[in-house]
Amino acid sequence: MNPIAKYVENANRMMTYANVDSRGIELRFADGRHGLVPFGDIPEIKEWGNLADITLPNPYEVVLKSYTGEVVELPWDFVRHYCDVSYRPKVEMLGARGREALGNRLRRTRKRAGMTQEGLATAAGIGRVTLVSIESGDQSPRYDTLLAIADGLRCPIEELVTSYRGLVNDRRE
Repeated sequence: MNPIAKYVENANRMMTYANVDSRGIELRFADGRHGLVPFGDIPEIKEWGNLADITLPNPYEVVLKSYTGEVVELPWDFVRHYCDVSYRPKVEMLGARGREALGNRLRRTRKRAGMTQEGLATAAGIGRVTLVSIESGDQSPRYDTLLAIADGLRCPIEELVTSYRGLVNDRRE
């Protein structure tokens, strides 16, 4: 009989151990991944001698305190890429898919409204190059830019950021 293994759901988000090392903060996740966040990557701390205290108040963040009283919170997703080399590429891929889906929804909505890129950019008060970058999925808009685009299209922002039909239809022109 083959053994059956079960892992805690979302164990990749839960930190179970934090320790100070002269090089940085050593961390371990519930799924067994572990690594070291170098002090050099924590600008508020910079080096071991500046760290006064470390706590793991919950499974999702590590809190550091410097001798100057500064408090630094390291969330699980910041720490994870130091403990799992496959994490960052996955997150970047998901981000690219999201930008592409948003761009496709924006382009479809603009075309349904009978607007050109130049016309929408003018109506939204943004540059045409910015709109082209967002529609192509190369750039994520700031919230206020997205609001301006929705206003320029005279549509609710939810229409641009929510996929009612799923990603399969978002990829179609």
